[in-house]
Amino acid sequence: MARPGQLRPLGTGALLALCLATALTACSSDDGGGGGGGGDTKGGNRALSAPKVSATPKLTSADDKGMPLDAYLLNPEQQRTLSQARSDLVARCMNRFGFQYRMPVSDFSEQESEGRTTRVDGRFGPQSMAKARQYGYHGATSTKDPTEGWGGGDGSAKLTAQMRQVLTGARGDKEKWGAGGMMIGGAKVPDHGCLGEANKKIGGKVTAEPGTDGTFVNDIKFDTLVAAQKDKRTLAVFREWSACMAKRGYEYPDPLKAVGDPRWSTTPQATEAEKKVAVADQECRKSENVVGVWFAVDYAYQEQAVDKNAQALADVKKQNEDHLKAAADALAS
Repeated sequence: MARPGQLRPLGTGALLALCLATALTACSSDDGGGGGGGGDTKGGNRALSAPKVSATPKLTSADDKGMPLDAYLLNPEQQRTLSQARSDLVARCMNRFGFQYRMPVSDFSEQESEGRTTRVDGRFGPQSMAKARQYGYHGATSTKDPTEGWGGGDGSAKLTAQMRQVLTGARGDKEKWGAGGMMIGGAKVPDHGCLGEANKKIGGKVTAEPGTDGTFVNDIKFDTLVAAQKDKRTLAVFREWSACMAKRGYEYPDPLKAVGDPRWSTTPQATEAEKKVAVADQECRKSENVVGVWFAVDYAYQEQAVDKNAQALADVKKQNEDHLKAAADALAS
């Protein structure tokens, strides 16, 4: 979130598209016959072959459409539950040492406002004509103080050296985490401090980030999105979109290049030129059914990935359920 004097960041959909446009440059090329989601990686060989698509819906937005990997990811409400429980547990722990300190509860309202009640990110780029007209590829301006929620509740509290030791278990400033063990305020600092204690109560170990195994699931999710984007069916609709944009006077090879145009990141708010491109983008997306095709292809890749990684994903789902139950128990105590 931008502070006064900083450039306003692009919207989440624009950032994802820009990330993908950059990532694809480094992706291994294929012969164009299908997709391909990468080779051997930390998560294992997740290479994907071009799947059959049973049906292609007519869509201007897929933000409210479920995806096969949704069941293994946390939705906004679940993320908030974990964040709230972690914040409460840290606050209680810090209070045992005589400190009033609370971590912020993450705000997932933007995800919900985009219609993503299950998915945790935007896919397929911007999908709102109203937002294109008003904001271009930029996000809506927020008036919320980015420091709100830290410290004593008014955002003014600062971490003293002792508070940092209690929070992280680290003995010195050069350490991010530590084993704790020191006596402060008549109590023994736990391993990895109050953060470690909260993590252990929710996730089972002091180093566990409550929630999904983000590296594994998100790697698969990114693989399917890149594979679908490189698929010949998606590339074909991108060419149709490009021709549509050219008729309106805009030369872009695909929607990602429009979203990621470097001109948009130089201003805190959308220029009229940016808004005109964003509106044309939405018009061509609709006329060529870009979102419908891209969604259908990505959906098929995700189905394939879920089948290929069935046991590992089942383990992740069980882990999520365990973490959510522990979080609910913490909030109820």
